[in-house]
Amino acid sequence: MDAAFTEEQDGIRRTLRGLLRERCGPDEVKAAVRTAPGHDPALWRLLARQLGLPGLALPPEVGGVGCGPTELALACEEAGRALLPSPLTATAVLAAPLVDRLGTGPQRAELLPRIADGELTAALAVPGAELGRALGLTGGDRGGGWAGGGRAGGVQARECGKGGGEAGNWRLYGQVGQVLDGHSAGLLLVAARTGGYTGGRTLLFLVRAGAPGLARTRLTALDETRPQGRIELRDVAAEPLGNPDGGGGGGGAGGGVAPADALARLGTTAAAALA
Repeated sequence: MDAAFTEEQDGIRRTLRGLLRERCGPDEVKAAVRTAPGHDPALWRLLARQLGLPGLALPPEVGGVGCGPTELALACEEAGRALLPSPLTATAVLAAPLVDRLGTGPQRAELLPRIADGELTAALAVPGAELGRALGLTGGDRGGGWAGGGRAGGVQARECGKGGGEAGNWRLYGQVGQVLDGHSAGLLLVAARTGGYTGGRTLLFLVRAGAPGLARTRLTALDETRPQGRIELRDVAAEPLGNPDGGGGGGGAGGGVAPADALARLGTTAAAALA
């Protein structure tokens, strides 16, 4: 097996390293982490326009570059080298692959091009301190019990009326702490329990920034380049990611995949990118 990087991969590394050397010095990093979002939105849009960074691992048909997890990990390595404050991990590593894999055709068509061009950032909200468990990195629970709900805390989802796949027919209640970029992301992917803790199931829901009943607070983080937020949901309208009756998305590669399984499959790639 040839483990050497390809010419394209080396090109991604060199280009990103050169750009960050010019635009991400110590003074720029300090200024960026002290802004409201915790990063420089202008630099993020530049990285999207010149390198396609947010959509590096997304397919070309939705505006992505069409690379894979290796290229995304290389980008994360260079971002880490420069201590780049950015939505790269939250948006490109965690959220975008789930939208691509689970989303319906209309959801993918609406959201992924906006993510790829840097217009829309996203964050994954998993209740409690259960992100590692949800991603299959600690423990082996793929049933989604980690999402809580009901007396167990976490986030509870309730369907209101008929037509459960449509936006606004589901409501979310609960709180999620320590969400990477949760205070500023334009789109939240919230893991919530439906039907109570016992006998229920875990789904992922799309919550838009500014939704009535949504409260977000930026937290003090040990690493300022990775800002975190607390999310409070009080009767917030939400849209299931994918088809809640079919278990997965109709438009992505993972039609029929349960959200808990998709999260667990994402774990290895996410861990490599973070490392």
